[in-house]
Amino acid sequence: MKKIVAFIFSVIFASSLFAETFDSVCENLSKHPIMTGRFSQVKTISSVNRQMKSNGTFIFSLDGIMWKTEKPFASSMVVGMTSVVQTLANGKQTVIDASSNQIFTSISTTLSAMFGGNAETLRANFDVDFDVKDNLWNAKLNPKNNDVAKILKSLEISGNIAADSADLNKIVMSEANGDKIEYTFTEQKYPKELTVDEKAYFTAK
Repeated sequence: MKKIVAFIFSVIFASSLFAETFDSVCENLSKHPIMTGRFSQVKTISSVNRQMKSNGTFIFSLDGIMWKTEKPFASSMVVGMTSVVQTLANGKQTVIDASSNQIFTSISTTLSAMFGGNAETLRANFDVDFDVKDNLWNAKLNPKNNDVAKILKSLEISGNIAADSADLNKIVMSEANGDKIEYTFTEQKYPKELTVDEKAYFTAK
């Protein structure tokens, strides 16, 4: 009987620790609601066993995400809460309703929730599998919405963690069709506000 009680207590304690640890990561990320730096992307297309690589700079903010690709071809993509705007090197723009792209919408709302310290929003939309090992945190988010799950299988987000700080280093998106997109982030900086030029990326086109 004592063993059963001890087991139940350990499960309850572990669940509590899980919640507080995940909350603390979101809370620490929210201390720096703007993150800029460099990214490298590897997209794996499962049907042809092919990988496509690109790199450039990025901006994460509560207004959305900006990917500015440098190689292999110059372009930019701004993912906001209501639209996705893609700009090619020649200046040609394509504007897409964000509601029609569940993957980018999920990424944008997820990162906004994390950098806004809103763990409850994440739990409302995802089943969260979280762990910490050797000062590295990892959260695997599986969408609860069936329509989203038909496109996006999971989001795996990871980074460094300390007593009062957390960094975001990697995002892995696994699509339901077997494709995968992996972003790795380096040279992270946390400015207090965006420059005028950076703010212009998030101005409605």
